Amino acid sequence: MSPQIRERIDEMIAAADVAAEGPERAAATARLADLGVERLTVEPGTRFDPSRHRAVAVTPAVAPAEANRVAAMIRPGWCHEGQILRYVEVRVEVPPAQCPAPGAS
Repeated sequence: MSPQIRERIDEMIAAADVAAEGPERAAATARLADLGVERLTVEPGTRFDPSRHRAVAVTPAVAPAEANRVAAMIRPGWCHEGQILRYVEVRVEVPPAQCPAPGAS
């Protein structure tokens, strides 16, 4: 993909990110799909996959079996012909000992 096409796709992704839910976002997503760009999402409870997801926040897991699972999708990802353009940004459930203390940075 040429740098000019990638730049245009990045601009269209940014437009899709800020588009209102409904017809406006559907139109932006459809324009990207016409270029072969696929929107990536993830459902809560899905196992965290670093090859597709980017952890941007953590939350304590209620039970050990819930550790390393997606608690929420923060922002969708995008790919083109199997190449990740942006990872799906997620909040991940982790063991409580791995969560920062409140107020810590």
